[in-house]
Amino acid sequence: MQPAPALQPLVQKSGEYLTARGIANGRREAEWIFAETLKLTRLELYTKFDMPLAPDEVARLRELVQRRGRREPLAYVLGNQEFHGLRLGVGAGVLVPRPETEELVDRALAELPAGACRVLDVGTGSGAIALAIRHARGDCAVEASDISETALSFARANGAALGLEVAWRRGDLASGCVGPYDAVVANLPYIAESERGECDPELAFEPAQALFAPDDGLAAMARLVGDAARLLAPSGILWLEHGWRQGAAVRALAERAGMAATTFADGAGRERIARIVRPGHASP
Repeated sequence: MQPAPALQPLVQKSGEYLTARGIANGRREAEWIFAETLKLTRLELYTKFDMPLAPDEVARLRELVQRRGRREPLAYVLGNQEFHGLRLGVGAGVLVPRPETEELVDRALAELPAGACRVLDVGTGSGAIALAIRHARGDCAVEASDISETALSFARANGAALGLEVAWRRGDLASGCVGPYDAVVANLPYIAESERGECDPELAFEPAQALFAPDDGLAAMARLVGDAARLLAPSGILWLEHGWRQGAAVRALAERAGMAATTFADGAGRERIARIVRPGHASP
C-alpha cells in the first residue's frame, strides 16, 4: 500500500505547477489554497509539513489548484475575498472586489456627515461597498442596487453572514431608488469594449456586464452622472471609481450634467476616483 502523501511536498509541487502556468506568486497562492481548504493557518502549513492527507483531501486540492492553473481568479477558487476588513463570499457571476475600491470607500466614509445619513451603492456586485460602509457607519441607512440577480444573491448572503443590514434592490443602475442620498457610491463597468482583447485572461471568468461598457467605457457612468441631481441631497456627493485614463472624460461628463467633479489619484498615483457634487458645494 502506498503511504499517504504528505502536506509539504504537495504544497511545493502545487506552487511549481502554478508558477509554470504564469501565476507570479505560485507558491504563495498554493499555500492559500491549501490553508483555506484544510482549515490551517499559513504557519501550520510549515509546522505540519509531514501531515498525511486523505485521498479525498488530495483530490479536492488537486481540483482547486488545477482551476487556478487555468487562470480562474484565486478569489473564485477560494470562494471568498477580503475587502475593507470583511470576508465576502464571491464566485462565478459576481465581480471580485479590488483594493482600489477600498480607496473609494475610504474617500466616501471620510466625507459622510455625522449622525444618521443615507447612502446608495449602485452596481453593488458582492455588496462590498455597501457592506463596508454599513460596517464602518452603523448609524447610516444603506441601500444597494444591481441589475444582476446572481450578484444580488451573493450580496444578500454576505450581508446575512456579516449581520449587516442593507436594503438590496434589483434594478438598472439607480432606477427605483428614491433620494435624497447623502452619498451615492459606485464602481460601475468602465473598461472600453474595444479593450477586451488586451485584458488580463483572468477577467474572462468574471461577468462581462460588470467590466465592460460602450462609449469608451463611459456609458454606465454617464447615465448615473446624469441622474445625480435627482439622487443627491443638496450637499450630497457622488463617488465614482473609473479607469486611470478616464479622469478628464469623467470631469466632462459631470460638467455636461450641470455638476462639478474633482478627480483623485489612487495609491499608485493614477487618477481613479471622482467626487461629483452640485456647483457651489464646498471642495474637500
